[in-house]
Amino acid sequence: MPELIVSLDISERKNAEAIIEKLSSSVIFYKIGAIPFTAFGPEIIRQLVFSGKKVFLDLKFFDIPNTIENTVQCACSMGVELLTVHILGGRNMLKAAVRARNRTNPGTRIIGVTILTSFSDDDIKEIGFSDDINKQVLNLAEIGYDCGIDGIVCSVQELGFLRKRFGPPFLMVCPGIRAKLSDDDQKRTATVSQAVKAGADYIVVGRPVIESENPLLVVEQFKKEIIENEAR
Repeated sequence: MPELIVSLDISERKNAEAIIEKLSSSVIFYKIGAIPFTAFGPEIIRQLVFSGKKVFLDLKFFDIPNTIENTVQCACSMGVELLTVHILGGRNMLKAAVRARNRTNPGTRIIGVTILTSFSDDDIKEIGFSDDINKQVLNLAEIGYDCGIDGIVCSVQELGFLRKRFGPPFLMVCPGIRAKLSDDDQKRTATVSQAVKAGADYIVVGRPVIESENPLLVVEQFKKEIIENEAR
């Protein structure tokens, strides 16, 4: 059954703490991305881990291999469950990340970023890619798989062909999940039902929860939909 991750894309500490408190009885897994990490630093990770929560550190590491090796070592030492690296960093960088994880905390799983869910085919052509999104995602996933990472971030739209190529335990982490499809800066969004049916391992939900007047109610509805669709 897919696991729900709530994205804490919040820059005000009191708001972040309020959301965590409201969701304490229902949410075990939180994503710490660029916004909360920049606002609060690594202390937010330590607080969550100390309180028994799981952390998905989504900083999309992308640098020279030596820098990434040391960065991943620091992240793994904090006890994060998942962390992201950009597969576009190349094989040497990915292998450096895996080395650092293996010697620091083998329980941390490295998730490769393929093509951001805010991108369309026109967007990737503009920056110089000749393949369409599906081909580019598959190519990057192959590189990550070969280098020993544990899974990838992808949109639900790509899960069908990715699951045919990569079965478990290779993980599929799907952001851009909405209660219903809507137009925003995420171009490749999906509903919970679509994500579960397509084979997602983790479903990442941000704005529908943290911008809600009743975030706990929204989380419970998402969890209910996961269970109902898994049973079908």
